[in-house]
Amino acid sequence: LSREYAVDPLEILFVHEVMRTKVVLLPAASTLGEIWHSLRVDRRQEQRLLPVVNSEGLLVGVVTRGDISQRIEQIGDAALEWPIGDLVRTSAVEAYPDEPLRVVVYRMAEKGCTRMPVVDRATRKFLGLVSLNDLLKARSRHLEEESRRERSLKFRLFPPKKREPGGK
Repeated sequence: LSREYAVDPLEILFVHEVMRTKVVLLPAASTLGEIWHSLRVDRRQEQRLLPVVNSEGLLVGVVTRGDISQRIEQIGDAALEWPIGDLVRTSAVEAYPDEPLRVVVYRMAEKGCTRMPVVDRATRKFLGLVSLNDLLKARSRHLEEESRRERSLKFRLFPPKKREPGGK
């Protein structure tokens, strides 16, 4: 073998290790107007997929910034009074915290999505978001660690000392 066998980091890292937990959540009881105003005020936030949760923190579905702005453009100011529930995609592709990243990558490829809400399997409580970017960061971090570990050490070789005649 020319190289040591290495385990793919997508096999040994799990969703809970790379998911983002500091995300914008939308309350299911809010209106498009309330949400639209807060999203426009917070321009620094670039989160595209917006999880919608009920009062217990359970995932109801997801909506995108584009969904909201498109609805407002189509209908006008009347849309601002609509409940967010009218826009929510309830069939969102989900990830679970105990899944290996490889499973999530395959699911993303199969469903054609780059972001997923992470929910508890048993309760459906929203835990965070995982994106393709998060998976790539985990992969690159592992590659960086591996190259650091494989870096060869340079030794300076000194020629052996010449023995003087007479044994010294």
